[in-house]
Order: sequence, then structure tokens, then C-alpha cells
Amino acid sequence: MANLSQAEINALLNGGPAAGGQTKEDIFEYFSADETDALGEIGNICMGASATAMSALVGRRIMITTPKVELYQSEAVLVAYKCPFLAVDVEYVCGIAGKNLLIIKDFDAAVITDLMMGGDGVVHEDNPVLDEIHLSAMSEVMNQMIGSAATAMSDMMGEAVNISPPRIFRMEANGSVGKYFGGASPVLKISFDMEIEGLLKSKLLQIMTVEAAKTLIDRLMVSSGEGQAPEPTRARGSAVKQQVRVVKPASFQSFDDQEAGLGQNTAKSNFDLINDIPLQVTVELGKAVKNLNDVLNFGTGAIIILDKQAGDLVDVIVNGKPIAKGEVVVIDENYGVRITEILKA
Repeated sequence: MANLSQAEINALLNGGPAAGGQTKEDIFEYFSADETDALGEIGNICMGASATAMSALVGRRIMITTPKVELYQSEAVLVAYKCPFLAVDVEYVCGIAGKNLLIIKDFDAAVITDLMMGGDGVVHEDNPVLDEIHLSAMSEVMNQMIGSAATAMSDMMGEAVNISPPRIFRMEANGSVGKYFGGASPVLKISFDMEIEGLLKSKLLQIMTVEAAKTLIDRLMVSSGEGQAPEPTRARGSAVKQQVRVVKPASFQSFDDQEAGLGQNTAKSNFDLINDIPLQVTVELGKAVKNLNDVLNFGTGAIIILDKQAGDLVDVIVNGKPIAKGEVVVIDENYGVRITEILKA
């Protein structure tokens, strides 16, 4: 450390590499303070919707909050992180134009996919498992998150916003994001605090080009003043006074409501989603164990003695799981079962 210059020490403190690399850029050379705040608020609303979608998939309360908007050279965005990542490439195809990356740490993705597949979310931090099944599950999580974010953006803009199918891939630590944006640099990094209740506190990163960010601002903001003002032109270093246009308050499901007994409507809505799934109901009169020789000697008129006596209750089985017992009855020349006992789980 004694051999480092003060400039190099400052670079380390600012999150840049110690020597020869690029440090964090001055964001106000490209965006005004109002525009920077607007980008953070847009990201906050979209990620809030994404957190709700992710929570529904993994069955845990997830919060994504506190956006921090910064500008970096593309090769310096991930310098401060020493772990590999999963990234999702998202491109807008309707409503707005542009492209961005959503980046999550491998360990965080492993926790999320373990929860999604019925686990407890406890993952070995030094060796998180992300095989093809986990990647497929994480792809679905990201797809739902980004779809929810696009819907939230549609609400803000008052028109449809569509995206191309997201593409998920691995990224190594210290990798440059420039190649995913055609070599563009600098790029905007919006980092969010992500917390999974009782399991994880981490960061979620959103990366986009300066041009894409300006396009987003231009679509969601208009010049202040009376009447419809023309689209403002923005040069480097300019600070155009603007106000947010038709930004509707975001309303998301409150997970505390369920704990307070107010989640009945949500529970009913979730039940309706699976209400039409067919189930196979079987009535089992009885069982018998036979060896192969006995089965081969079966013929017309052979009698198989079951493990139940006449008049005993029969088992009602749904998708292979016994759920009840009942009496055999005849209704309009058809056999039926009158339920007499519901089995406990």
C-alpha cells in the first residue's frame, strides 16, 4: 500500500482498480440531479414489482429497495466484486427502445432456486450449486421478474412495453460488460439492496447504456411549464429542468396483510389458479400379494382373495395418496362411495 500514489488510493476507495484502470465517472456530466433521481425512482418501482413476482415463486418475502445510480467505464463496473454472476440480457421491443442487463451473484441465484425447488435456501457459500436445472429455474424467475417490471413501466408510460425473450448466461468476476452493449462506455449501474427474509442480504445490479437511460427519461418525463413543450435536446453536461409525466403510484401486494389476517382475497386468487387442474380419484376395494407363478396361472373364473372382508370400508385415493374411507353404495345402477372418514395428514 505504501507504494501506491494518493490518486491510486482514492481509486481504491471509490471502487476502481488500483492502477491503470478506470474509476467511477461523474454522473452529473451526463445527467442532471433530477434525471438521476428519476432513474432511481423508475428502477425502484420496477424492482418492487419484480420482488413481488419473485416472492410468489419462492414462497419467501423478498424486498428489493434503495437504488443507487452510478456511472462507470464498462470494464470497471464489476471490479469491486470477487464472485461470478448470472446475468439476464433484456431488450425492449415495444414502447421504448434500449437494452439492459440484470446481474445477480451466483450464490444469491443458488439460494433463490433452492427455495423455488422446495429447499430451505441454505447453500454453501464457497461452492453454490448451479446446474442446468438451477439455471432453468433461475431463468423462469428472471423472466417473471422482468415481465412484472415491464408491466410496471407500462403503467407509468400509459402504453404497452414489451421485451424480447430474456437470455440468461454466466459472467465471471471482474468481467467487462462493454461487449454486451456493442462496446459502449461508460455505462449506468443501478444497484439495489436485495433481502430474502431470514436468509440473505445482497445486491442486485441493473446495467444500461447512457443512451438507453436518456431514452427512458425522455419517454417518462416532459418539460415543465404550461402546454405541451417540444422534446428537449440534451447536450453533455446540460441540466434540463423536468417533471415526471403520469407516474402512477405503485401498488404491490403487502405480505404483512396475510399475517394480519387480511390476505384472504389473495389466497382465494391463488387457489383459483389451480382450481381446474384435473386429479385422478381411485377407490381401492382391497389388496392382495401374489408371487409371479400365481399370477401366471390366473385364468377366467379365478378368484383373488383380498385383504378386506365384505362390508369393510374402502379407501379413496387421489393421485396415489389416500385421503378418505367410505362405504360402497349403488346409485341408479352405478357403484358409488359414501365418505365416512377423512384421513388426517
